[in-house]
Amino acid sequence: MLNLPESISRSTYFTYMQSENLEPARKLKSENFDWDAQHPKSLVSICITKLAESWIGYPKLEELIAKDRELFLQVLDTNVPLQILADNIKSNMFWRKCYYSKWIEAPLVSKDKKWINIFMEKYYSDILENLNPRHYDPEKVTTLVKLCGPYIQTLSIRSLIPSDIPIQRITSPEMADLVTSQRKTETKVLQKNKICRDHISLHAALGSLINLVELHITYQLKATGTDYRCDQFQFTNNDAKNLSRGLEKCALLRILRITRTDMNCQKVKYILRGLSEKEHLETLDFSHCKIGDDGAASIAKFITRSDNLRNLKIADNIFGPFGAESIAHALNNSGCGIRSLDLSLNTNLGSEGIAHIAVSIARGCSLTELNISGCGIKPGPLKKAPIGVWSATSAENPPTCGDLLARAIGLVKTPLRSLDISVNNIGTPSDNTLSNAICLSYITDVNLKRSGMVPLSMAIAESAAAAQRLRKEAEKGIKFRRSAGRVLQARRVAKGMNIDADPILLAQQLSARPSIVSVASEEGVYNIQTQPLPTDFGFVPAFKSPLPSSRASSITGPPTSRRSSHHIILEPVKEVRRTALIRRGSDGSLLQPRSNEDNERHIKIFVS
Repeated sequence: MLNLPESISRSTYFTYMQSENLEPARKLKSENFDWDAQHPKSLVSICITKLAESWIGYPKLEELIAKDRELFLQVLDTNVPLQILADNIKSNMFWRKCYYSKWIEAPLVSKDKKWINIFMEKYYSDILENLNPRHYDPEKVTTLVKLCGPYIQTLSIRSLIPSDIPIQRITSPEMADLVTSQRKTETKVLQKNKICRDHISLHAALGSLINLVELHITYQLKATGTDYRCDQFQFTNNDAKNLSRGLEKCALLRILRITRTDMNCQKVKYILRGLSEKEHLETLDFSHCKIGDDGAASIAKFITRSDNLRNLKIADNIFGPFGAESIAHALNNSGCGIRSLDLSLNTNLGSEGIAHIAVSIARGCSLTELNISGCGIKPGPLKKAPIGVWSATSAENPPTCGDLLARAIGLVKTPLRSLDISVNNIGTPSDNTLSNAICLSYITDVNLKRSGMVPLSMAIAESAAAAQRLRKEAEKGIKFRRSAGRVLQARRVAKGMNIDADPILLAQQLSARPSIVSVASEEGVYNIQTQPLPTDFGFVPAFKSPLPSSRASSITGPPTSRRSSHHIILEPVKEVRRTALIRRGSDGSLLQPRSNEDNERHIKIFVS
């Protein structure tokens, strides 16, 4: 039996500790780590222990053999100065021990990441989070950056302390440099009793992090105690400017998240100014802020100049239809490469704002994931049709937002694969149109919870997405398994319609051949009648060229429906087909459906 080369947490030890009353005669106790305390130690172990007690970098670890080096790292104290440890020790096991000696919670990182990087990132972020601006020392911060900077790839700052001190108390020029609002070139005469709420300057703290790839920062306080005030959560203009100056020097930055921060339109412009030359930026997250229409327009202008930006998340902000229109126009720009867009919890968007996004999808944007959960979609018609939509009946009779989404998703060959429209109110009959448009699309992941759709329409859409996902996995060579998780949506259809049929077969038919859907059950034959999508409106193509005839060709350009290449969108389907599927028993044998006409039921589904 050997000693463990690392320690375990106290909670784990007490959880698995055996009771002496239950096992009085047990001699071998695996949880006893001091089993060899009474054994005489070898001369080698005594020497290594003495070296570890007074070690300051010498002797070098390379001078020890592997067995002695392992014992040395096991007994070495983690309170040795960090500079000495970083320069001499690269052992993954030792830095894991250092991490758990300071923090109890386990880090949420990938397994292939080195523990020295994990330790340095946590150590550096803790110092910044607990640093009071009145104690800010630029020289110490510079020294700390030189020590930790080469190992920091991901930095998460969840809290920052505001200065919260009277300005008139700052007398020395050195102290004025430590607080970000005091500059030597400042010429404004400040009020005598004005309080500064600026945080520590992140210009120097971020400017030297040459390997920084991901940054997550939140300007708020985690613990306020009894001294709570609303102004303790301010994100000042000086904070935004200093952060922007620091971001300019992060050349390898790929992911930026500024969340739960009092960031308005003016401050987001400062941040985007610092990101103007970031060629590697892939993800931008400004969730839970206070960005209005002007800020959304600035973001839209920024994404048209960022070819590598793929993910944009601006959930829970205050911009409305005007900001959504700016973003929608940017999505169709040739310089925009956005693949994932999250607009959830933007309640000011409403049906008018989401309608602009639907027009952008119909015009051929490159979105593969769209989240519009909780955006306030209503079942009624739009007050005014967005630019890019015309109505065949009357300009004063615009379609509903659900109809626009359905037409954009189902009748245009878009790359959209994931759609979240939960916590909205699509309403009827737009829900039938939307569910069957999902059947016509390539969507494999859909979230329709509390979307205002009737259960049957929701089940059909989820079944079609499940069947599409199974088909996609089969094309990639993934072994087909009828697990409960993958066919849950398909089974919901069979259960809701009381159909005695294979749910996988039903879902595949709904997805692949929506014009021929009929099944037999114990109660009779279900004939699912197919009808075309509404043809009273269409989308104006993004390119500016006259069309020869609106009724003779697709209003969205060349025929792009994946169901039939000759389908004319604006022409109604004149023939309705019906067919019945042969019912099979549990053993696979063919069963004849009942011929009782009284039990025949008709379910109308609007598809193209």
